[in-house]
Amino acid sequence: MSTLYRDYRPQNFSEVLGQNHIKITVQNEISAGRLANAYLFCGPRAVGKTTLARVLAKAVNCENKKDGEYEPCNKCASCRSITAGRHMDIVEIDAASNTGVDNVRENIIAFSRLTPSGAKFKVFIIDEVHMLSLSAFNALLKIIEEPPSYVIFVLCTTEVQKVPGTIISRCERFDFKRISINEIVKKLSYISVQEKMEIDQEVLEAVARRSGGHLRDAESLLGQIFSLGDKKITTEQAELVIPHYNSNEAVDLLDHLSRKDAAKAIALINNLTDSGVNVKVFTGEIISILRKVMLNKLSPELADNLGLDFGESLEKRLSQAADTLKWEQLTLFTRRFLEASSDNKNPLIPQLPLELAVVELCFGLPATGLSGPSAPTAGSSVVNRLKEVAPNSPLIKDRPAPAPLAAQNARPDVVKVGAVKKNATVVNLSAEELASKWPEFLVKIKKHNHSLSFIMQNCEPRSVNGGQICLVFKYKFHQDRINDAGIKSIVENTLAEVYGDGLMFHSEIDENLEIKKEEKIAITEKEETEAAVVKNDSQATPGLVNNLLKAFGGELVN
Repeated sequence: MSTLYRDYRPQNFSEVLGQNHIKITVQNEISAGRLANAYLFCGPRAVGKTTLARVLAKAVNCENKKDGEYEPCNKCASCRSITAGRHMDIVEIDAASNTGVDNVRENIIAFSRLTPSGAKFKVFIIDEVHMLSLSAFNALLKIIEEPPSYVIFVLCTTEVQKVPGTIISRCERFDFKRISINEIVKKLSYISVQEKMEIDQEVLEAVARRSGGHLRDAESLLGQIFSLGDKKITTEQAELVIPHYNSNEAVDLLDHLSRKDAAKAIALINNLTDSGVNVKVFTGEIISILRKVMLNKLSPELADNLGLDFGESLEKRLSQAADTLKWEQLTLFTRRFLEASSDNKNPLIPQLPLELAVVELCFGLPATGLSGPSAPTAGSSVVNRLKEVAPNSPLIKDRPAPAPLAAQNARPDVVKVGAVKKNATVVNLSAEELASKWPEFLVKIKKHNHSLSFIMQNCEPRSVNGGQICLVFKYKFHQDRINDAGIKSIVENTLAEVYGDGLMFHSEIDENLEIKKEEKIAITEKEETEAAVVKNDSQATPGLVNNLLKAFGGELVN
């Protein structure tokens, strides 16, 4: 049965696509007659590992090859038998089907002791060598290290990490890369000409991109397109086999965004959706193009080395987009479309996350998941928003009035801890008054929340300015805890109880903060007595029980 990837398999080094870093080294070794006893070809699937191994076997055994040459003639009896797969001295072994040690002993070790029947070298090509068992690798180890002078091993694998280091160290290792899109397009064009098929360039580029740099996949997909029957294949016909990539539409969308034309961008998205395009796939296409533009702006060589080719026709448009998009736009677009891709899991309207991204990018609105000064702060509630919009609304008429305007504007970054009582005045405290009543604050807040008391013991009230207390913490998680919506009200009520109404606080971080031990446990004599009072008994609990109650804040229950 005829297949394209078998009919058009390369038969010499010049026909092997890409892998120049490997071909040059192997060619020089062949021309100089300095062959290694073992080669290790590793890399992705369908990039030419086994093909290059066969070309190597053909080149070292070619009967017409002269000294200093490396290409096989493909005309002698040896070349023709290797091409047909009938040569007795070229042994191909599938390690996936022959994993045991017995197969290694019978098919490799025993057979390698026999001299070549008619060729110069006996070549063993072991495909998927990583599938061999540990005992098989151990049996193979010695023969690879010291093979007969007429034996060459070529080991091929897609998972080199599974090959023992003892095997790797005895081979010349070559790492294969994925084949570029342009090289695959050239090969597909050559096949189309040979098959007398006329195919649009966009179809060939789409096939090459669909293959992901794997030539055999591209040739198989091209064979499916040939099966459509017509001698001329258009883009519309090819879409019966391969999905449309919509790369040009993605570039059009970026062009609309750069000009902040949200209407055209949303119309384009909905036209694609109506035509059956998967929105998530289209979003991924946008992200891929943005990545390509970003790497092109950094370094064109970088994008080429990573194999990010989109075909000649699209590359021209991408170069124009790279000139139009600024770095700020490029990074912002990429981040926002990444968010839209993750949001598009099970939406009611599939294109809605993408439409929201377009609107936000065109009009400069804050994204839902982005942090920034315009993002809502943690702990904000519906009631607080109603206060800002309609302070006289009956929904909040029973709520306390907001703090005086002077106190609100005194410090923009202050975290307000709850609402201040009506007609309250700003409390002016000195540093001495703040410090003297702080132990009382620690004891009172302990009655509301024991864990909060521990956090506040590791806090230092550093200053008071305009009715604002500066609370300094050593650890960020303590600061985050104190800014929690539920904790704020507890702290606010306790501050009002100890220092009076009209206070606000803001928190800061000081990693060098040191809390003295006596400050963490300091409480007044009056509060010691209150903590030791037994329920339904007016006298303090003596001895050890009294100390436990003071330490843990408990009480005796009758």
